[in-house]
Amino acid sequence: MKRTKIIGLIAVLAMVVAACSSGTGDTTTTGADVPTTVAGETTTTAGGDTTTTQGESDNPLAEFGEDPGAADMALVEKALGPVTPSDETSWNIILASVARADQDLDDAMIDKAMECWSNQECDTGTDGELVMGYADGGGDTVNVWRAVSHMEAILQALTYPEIGKIVSRAANFEGDPAVNDINFLIQYPVSFIVGYPDWGAYLSSVILEAEAAGIPYVSFSAGYVGLPGQEGALTPGEDYTSVVGEDLCALGDSFAEVLNDNVDGGEVGLLGGTPGNALTLGWQRCAVEALNAGDAQMVNEPPDENTTAGDTYWVNTIALDVVRGLLSTNPEIAGWTYEYSDGLYTALQAYDELNIPVENLSVALRTDEQTLFCDWVDRAEPTYNIWYSAGGNFQSRTGVTVAMLQINGYDVPGEVVVPHVMRPVTEADCNPDRVNAVVSGTSLVPDDVLALMFGG
Repeated sequence: MKRTKIIGLIAVLAMVVAACSSGTGDTTTTGADVPTTVAGETTTTAGGDTTTTQGESDNPLAEFGEDPGAADMALVEKALGPVTPSDETSWNIILASVARADQDLDDAMIDKAMECWSNQECDTGTDGELVMGYADGGGDTVNVWRAVSHMEAILQALTYPEIGKIVSRAANFEGDPAVNDINFLIQYPVSFIVGYPDWGAYLSSVILEAEAAGIPYVSFSAGYVGLPGQEGALTPGEDYTSVVGEDLCALGDSFAEVLNDNVDGGEVGLLGGTPGNALTLGWQRCAVEALNAGDAQMVNEPPDENTTAGDTYWVNTIALDVVRGLLSTNPEIAGWTYEYSDGLYTALQAYDELNIPVENLSVALRTDEQTLFCDWVDRAEPTYNIWYSAGGNFQSRTGVTVAMLQINGYDVPGEVVVPHVMRPVTEADCNPDRVNAVVSGTSLVPDDVLALMFGG
């Protein structure tokens, strides 16, 4: 049988000195063997690799079917970078979810994953009684990030024999279809729902219906169902089960710190995703405040704290239109901040169209698609610099694990906080052998699966 093994990094880097919630900071590593803090005992080998061992008595999730101590720290490093762990409860759940990502996939399992990814419904083959519902406000055809996050969730579900069926719905950024999709999953009925609520608080009523029907709703990628101050916003842990994602204010502060430190009082453009989505709104609220406290001058500051600027729907062609429009009136823009690297890669065509050089340009990003990074290498402009955090695709896996913990009786937190750290792009971040350059380098989907997904 053909087998594939998710292979992590060879060595685990040293932990970043300051916690991610304090902003970007500088990433500092040493040549020494530095242990990584995890739940359970940690052993660092002479080569720097870190493994963990954990007895059942030391495992706070043992009775709920999870083992944080089984996580391969190389995979944690691959997915997140050299982060400082978040709070203990969140970190244990994250480690437990990554432990399940360390999968040996034979041909049959790969075929099953592809079947589930390609169809709205599939049987997992386990005869499990649980049904996983997956509700994406976008969909696999919208962009590669969405497709990979969907596959991450499917691969995670296949590690649970209790899950016998997977039902997936995609709304393609339409508000009413998103409501209808969740209603469909409620009526099916599924046992739990994992997804991303692009329309935020607009989905409040249907998500409340899911929870009232005893169907846990767990969002990932900081998919809050509205944020404080927004009409109709729900509270995770009270109104719906949980949200997995970064501390959005800390992420926005990180973006602002990069720009305040590098644009030298120049103009800055803000880009975001779908109007009303909590991810963009959350980081932009804090980034705007931090940028206003610094020297940077925003060319498209949101009109109020409940509105986002530079909405692109995370669609590359729309990102190009937005950047083209802003550059046409503000050709001296010295910095951009955005969650989506591949979208900015396409948007940089506006610089070429308008004959504007990328000199003295600083960019702060969340995801790590290598299209942009390899373009950065090709441009070879020493005054053009990029900082990024991580793609976050694996967070859909964590969402599945959170839902299963909830079903198995664990008191899951309303917020599972994923730590982040900002890193400068280097030539090493462009991998010419990548199966697909539009897939985040931090994704945990095996290359064999990616090749089938995207025909590479």
